[in-house]
Amino acid sequence: MGPTLRVPFPSLSSDNWLTWGAAGHIYGISANIVLKCPTILNNPVPGQIKMVEESIGKIEAEKAVYRVLMESPHPYILQCILCVPEGIFLRRMESTLAARLSCTQGAAIPPETQERWVWQLASALTWLERLGFVHGDLHPGNILLDGNEDIRVADFDTAVRLGDELQAASEPFCKMDKKFKTPLAGPVTEQFSFASCVYNIRFAQWPWHNLEERDRVQRMARNEFPPVSEDLLFGEVMMKAWHGEYGSMAAVEEDVLTRLGRTMAEGEALRLEALSKGDVQLYQTLRAECEEFIAKEALKARR
Repeated sequence: MGPTLRVPFPSLSSDNWLTWGAAGHIYGISANIVLKCPTILNNPVPGQIKMVEESIGKIEAEKAVYRVLMESPHPYILQCILCVPEGIFLRRMESTLAARLSCTQGAAIPPETQERWVWQLASALTWLERLGFVHGDLHPGNILLDGNEDIRVADFDTAVRLGDELQAASEPFCKMDKKFKTPLAGPVTEQFSFASCVYNIRFAQWPWHNLEERDRVQRMARNEFPPVSEDLLFGEVMMKAWHGEYGSMAAVEEDVLTRLGRTMAEGEALRLEALSKGDVQLYQTLRAECEEFIAKEALKARR
């Protein structure tokens, strides 16, 4: 018998399967909950055993980050509902930023929405930096949007501590040198990814989107970036961030806020206000729903 995907709970099947990535698979549990779990195979062939082990390791690493974030939440970072041996229960979001940017169908996203996204992203990355983390694989596909079109940074399976080696390199969102090597994780790498995300938000295209992948990577590695002078608000921020001129993500956020006519103190007040309006009761309800789901699955497994 050949290899088959092992489902984490008896009632889950291809009907619940939503998507997959380098870390694992995502299943829809309900209208409000998803489960992210490692890719585990029944009867794996020898070449697949390492892949399974790596997937399990990535999910365990992501659990560790989410446990820290559960103790120190941020309104624009996706919050974990519950970590269990099978995987991570997360709140189901409306879409990814990548999907939102790709389906504008010629209708420009309102400037105030773009500006809100840029600050929310900077605020989230500053918070991760305070906690000692670098996202490590930031791109619009790993940035989610809720029903209010507020950002939720997600996918921490390749997040690392400041000063560690990066575990992913998604071009054109990852800084590389001319030999296509990445620096150690830190403000320089994170602000580079931030700049490419901001470019995507502001211009609805990837940096150097008109080039082939290899040419795009080479240009970015040579510090040759697409023109941003048309963006009078954030053009300079992008260029400085691509060149690693900020000493921290907090400095990036401060510059963004200044250009929006706000101070860091006002930004902190906005963060705390958004956090106070967070769905504490909703998460308690979702946790109870997850626990009920697990209990029912345990009964099914015993039958």
